[in-house]
Amino acid sequence: MSHPDEGSSTPSLPTWAVQQASVELYDTTDTEVIAQRAREIARDRREREDERHDEYDDPDEGGEA
Repeated sequence: MSHPDEGSSTPSLPTWAVQQASVELYDTTDTEVIAQRAREIARDRREREDERHDEYDDPDEGGEA
């Protein structure tokens, strides 16, 4: 029988984010703390990427100005 949290709708964390979180939290062995930080890192990167794409939107094409 699988664990209730397995296969949930939560997407898996990117390996690079988990590695970065592990480096930042080198003195922590709590996997939930590391996973939470990895989610924050991944979310921050997505937000930066979204902002970078918005920078090139053309207001005449319905993009941000």
